[in-house]
Amino acid sequence: MKRIAIICIVALLLTSAGYLFIYSNHFQVEIRIEFIIALILAAMLCGLLYIMSLDRRQIKALKKETELTKEIKESRDHLKNLLETANDLIYTVDINGCFTYINPMIKDYGYTPAELLGKPFLTILTEKHRGKRFEKSIGEKVPQIYNAEIRKKDGVIRICRISVSPLMDQDGNVTGLFATVRDRTEHEQTKANLKYLKEYSEKIIASIPSSLLVLDRNLNIKLVNRTYRETRGTGDNDVVGKNIKEVFPGDLLKEGGLLKTIDEVVETGETRRLYEVKHVSSDHPKKILNITVSGIRRAEEEEEEEDIILVIEDVTERARLVEEIQEKNKELESFVYTISHDLRAPIVSVQGFSSILLSDFQDKLDDTGKRYLTRIQANVRQMEILIDDLLEFSRIGRIAGTFEDVPPTEIIRDILNVLGPQLKKRGIKVNVQSSLPVIHCERIRIYQVFENLIQNSVKYMGDTESPVIEVGCKEVDGFHEFYVKDNGIGIDPEYHQRIFQIFQRLKEVDSEGTGVGLAIVERIAEVYGGSVRVESERGKGATFYFTVPEKEPGIRDRK
Repeated sequence: MKRIAIICIVALLLTSAGYLFIYSNHFQVEIRIEFIIALILAAMLCGLLYIMSLDRRQIKALKKETELTKEIKESRDHLKNLLETANDLIYTVDINGCFTYINPMIKDYGYTPAELLGKPFLTILTEKHRGKRFEKSIGEKVPQIYNAEIRKKDGVIRICRISVSPLMDQDGNVTGLFATVRDRTEHEQTKANLKYLKEYSEKIIASIPSSLLVLDRNLNIKLVNRTYRETRGTGDNDVVGKNIKEVFPGDLLKEGGLLKTIDEVVETGETRRLYEVKHVSSDHPKKILNITVSGIRRAEEEEEEEDIILVIEDVTERARLVEEIQEKNKELESFVYTISHDLRAPIVSVQGFSSILLSDFQDKLDDTGKRYLTRIQANVRQMEILIDDLLEFSRIGRIAGTFEDVPPTEIIRDILNVLGPQLKKRGIKVNVQSSLPVIHCERIRIYQVFENLIQNSVKYMGDTESPVIEVGCKEVDGFHEFYVKDNGIGIDPEYHQRIFQIFQRLKEVDSEGTGVGLAIVERIAEVYGGSVRVESERGKGATFYFTVPEKEPGIRDRK
């Protein structure tokens, strides 16, 4: 600009001089030198002022350009800082799909930016992605958001949300794509798990054989399961949204205690159960129901309301069967007593007549006759024992005695006192654990268990040198596990289950017994909620275990 201004000034001066020369020659006028000099100076002054004006504008433009350059640099630095420190992976690609920029977050996927720059972006995607979305963004110039699988350098697949926007030049032509990548693997897995749990829960609710209803705090029905619909012959629209007071009859809500129970659950947050609630309605015959009421909070916040869950189990048929079984048990009990009486009558007669023959006709009997009568009396006594054992076996679980805290040590001491002579004769030593736990049970039943097991060990001790019986207990998963261990002849594993069946005995030892003792032990353990088992091998002794719950046991089929 300065050069142009100077040229213009010089041209102006030359033009002025030419006009002056022409003017003086044409008009024959004498022009003084001072006037010419003044005119030249004036022209130079005007030119200088014009040049200065140009300098100021240029300086201002240069200053503005410098500031603009600085702002651009600061913006670029700020943008770079944002890209470099972003928590998401950010990259750009050209129109061929090759990386032109990658921020440091690529390290989370096992790569460095230098490894991937210039390579196709499909390098880090799984085979599922063939670049169709890329082509759409390039061709249609539209942003897109979608999930994609990114394969890390170590082969691990991550599920990511990719947001893509086209990059365009001043003419509106697409030059590439800008993409941000956020790892959503855990989110998607959680989402999938929640979906699975929801479907799983819905299937469980649908398959529950009992009727299930979900109520809000105002007792409006929110949900019913398939069993309820099928039982009542209704659809969701018939009951959902209605208040339970509109659906359930008054005898069930008030007399049955359901409303009161719901209030207790809301107040305490504890589950409540109603057993054998009788319900009669015009469209349903007499029913007997077990109802469980519980609350479930929909959020952790205290102010969040609870939903109320009702599980209604129709036990009418079960109650009828129980009643029938009770009647059958009474009949069976009467039958057993009748049979025992009928069996005892001839046994007593045989016993009496054989005793009379031995006492009154002793001189008329030879040794063979006396021996036969003696065997008859022994068999009669064995028959009496068998009848008593069968009667006792039939009573277990049907006739409940008094429950009390029983120290097993006392029970075992009484049994050893009874068996003392037999133990002393055979030289059997019995070791009893010093601290056996007290259990709440029927004394007579636990006595029967220990008596049968200890007698069984004595019976099958054989000719073992230094015979020993050990009695102890240990705690196993909420149960007291008592054991009676011996070093006798042992039991082949083939018979471990069979020996607990009634009338089953081992043939290895010729001993008295009815084959009912271990069956009694198993029956008592079962009705107390425990179990019995044996560990043994032939010739290596046997250990019998029986368990009772640590908490107070109850007879399961007392009814």
